[in-house]
Amino acid sequence: MTSARLAWTGHALVDVGIAGLVVFAEKNAPGELTLEDLDRASEWMVDHYYSGLLGTYLSCVFMNASFVQPSEGAEKKQAFLDNYVRAHRAKARPEVAEMRCVFSGQPATSPMVRTHLPLFSGEGVMNFRPDGGSSVPVAGAYIVAILFLPMASRRSEGSLLCVHADDDTLTLRFARRYLADNRRLIGLALPTVRAPTHTGFDRELAMWDATKKRYKMADAKGPRSLVVQDLTEIAGEALPNDLRPRPSALTAYLLSNSGQGPSLEIFHVPSGVVAFVARASGAGTANAWKSIVTRFWPLSQKDDGDAGASTKKPTKKKGGVPIAGRAGWTRNPAFEKLCAIFEAGFTDRAAAASWLREFVLGRRSGASQERARYGQGDARNWKLAGLFLKEVLGMKDGRINAIREFSDKLAAWINKKGDKRLYRALVFDKLNELQHHLRRVQRESAGSDLLFGLDEYRNVWLHEDGDRYLVRDLICIRVIEKLHELGYFKAHPEDVVDAEERGRETSEEASA
Repeated sequence: MTSARLAWTGHALVDVGIAGLVVFAEKNAPGELTLEDLDRASEWMVDHYYSGLLGTYLSCVFMNASFVQPSEGAEKKQAFLDNYVRAHRAKARPEVAEMRCVFSGQPATSPMVRTHLPLFSGEGVMNFRPDGGSSVPVAGAYIVAILFLPMASRRSEGSLLCVHADDDTLTLRFARRYLADNRRLIGLALPTVRAPTHTGFDRELAMWDATKKRYKMADAKGPRSLVVQDLTEIAGEALPNDLRPRPSALTAYLLSNSGQGPSLEIFHVPSGVVAFVARASGAGTANAWKSIVTRFWPLSQKDDGDAGASTKKPTKKKGGVPIAGRAGWTRNPAFEKLCAIFEAGFTDRAAAASWLREFVLGRRSGASQERARYGQGDARNWKLAGLFLKEVLGMKDGRINAIREFSDKLAAWINKKGDKRLYRALVFDKLNELQHHLRRVQRESAGSDLLFGLDEYRNVWLHEDGDRYLVRDLICIRVIEKLHELGYFKAHPEDVVDAEERGRETSEEASA
């Protein structure tokens, strides 16, 4: 057995391809790969890349490559196989003789252009390079890794979706999941009957080719939601000793190398969000997180059975009976907005507060509403809120505990005194009205044990972040949770904040 001399490079596309080879060979790290492992991967690509089943996918990654040119001559095909698909066994071509691989520093084997290297320049295009070159020299084993990239990625929104993480173990886990998806799709027969969903296509939708009047390779919808869902499941599968002491960020790339419209969309999932998602399914927050994980938009089932269903939120105007959504079929608004918190390159605290308000508290926005409205409240969990505050917003434990202790005092007061005015001011009224009631109960408590003092009030409300509205939502989450524990809502069912909304949602779903 001869080592393939592969190692991580730091280049996302190359490393995801290497990760695919590692999991394909059932190894643990690039350094364990042998030339014989690459032989098996190359032959697998020969069998499947030239079968025509993957043409729709491969053509958006490797424009004009041999395996997407069915009319290519035998001699040209063989040259491509020798120099690229089996590059790890090839001798160096004259164009790159005595040159070093740009990814590894090893002796180069073949030059790569846009045909084999997504989003690079086309053949013969110098693109202002100082040496006047129009290609890059790459070592054979790394060429094989780049060609294997689509199998460690997903076809999504008509493009290639791949995930690269700071932690190599996480990159391998995504590659393992996506390689399994692609193998499953290769083994499935394309549907012959038009319908929105099909058996076996559990993480993607079979796509209808309107020109050829038949189905083509399936496509995963909602790439950001898919990545966050996969991160959740990967964290759930990991053993406790798999958790790394240092945070790890990941980046997802959605790219198309198509000649008609090359594109690249990059979205980052910072280490804080990775830690939040990875730990949210743990003890104490699992049920609350599950209610967020399952909030995928339903899939519209059109009257004509059009399989090219939109990933936008369905409306009644589209008609048909909605089908429960899932990762790869539709988007999850909670996941989409979680990623959007960092879209501008920094933590948008207003967007983060809005996420907590909408998806944990369940409070619906609407400046014109005199009375706050609430939707689904199964995620109202202080541990989940605290995890979000710590990992995503970077709030210190001291302030989180101060808000919790303040909230517990309010909940105990409401439960003991039956103070509906304070409770309803907290969950329904404007912030200044709530603060008026806080001053009232503080005066009323002065005759015995003072409910709270100046320092405590200041530590909770008067912070340099100026996050009074976030604090109000956090107090609301904890007070409702605590009142539930105290049995308050059994005695006062009329005060369950989302009872009216749930009744309305149920009737709307029944009439849809």
